[in-house]
Amino acid sequence: MSDANVTAAASPARIDADLREQWDALIDWLRSLDDEMLSAPTPLPEWTVGDLVAHLALVMRVLAGAEIVDDDAPTITFADYLAAYADTSSDIRKRAIDLAERHDPIGSAETSGNAALVTLGTLRTQRARTVRVTRGIVALDTLVLTRLVELVVHADDLARSAKIPSPVDPTARTIVSDALLRVLHSRTGYELEVADETAWLRLATGRTSWGERGAALRSGNLAEGLPDLSSALPLIG
Repeated sequence: MSDANVTAAASPARIDADLREQWDALIDWLRSLDDEMLSAPTPLPEWTVGDLVAHLALVMRVLAGAEIVDDDAPTITFADYLAAYADTSSDIRKRAIDLAERHDPIGSAETSGNAALVTLGTLRTQRARTVRVTRGIVALDTLVLTRLVELVVHADDLARSAKIPSPVDPTARTIVSDALLRVLHSRTGYELEVADETAWLRLATGRTSWGERGAALRSGNLAEGLPDLSSALPLIG
């Protein structure tokens, strides 16, 4: 599946703006956390709130460190970028815990986020289309969308952990929901619609199982019921 199909629902300028808006909302929310909240568990097994905040710092460091490469270089697709998390999940957690133990996770997140947004602005000014990051070579639009996925999904994780109103930006959630639905369509061929964006995002990212899906999705064909999609999920390991 072409990444142009994934990002078609929103322009690069819209996705960039929502990344900034989601980041601002998340940072404002993080500033309300105290040490006790940072030690609280999250929906992710063995992850504390502090670990997850440190992970967000690392998420934004990826964008902060992006470097322009030749546009002709083969790139990692959006779907493959997300699917690859499964193979590196233990390393991702280890690096987040190490950062949380050595530094203030909220301060680290602020620093990384600011650097990432500056880098994004510079790359757009330079009309960059393709960049190199730790995982390989990726289209800049795709990289920004993967960062938005991370922020939206983990903002929901954090809200469920600290029991504070959600820091998820509604427009950002819609963009991410649509992008992940397009990936599911490419895997299965089924025409589907999102009935509940939050429930869908939790299903797509393995926070809930197919049996726990609730009203996440509905068939795009009123004459057909919702097929069993358990073998195609989650989209993110």
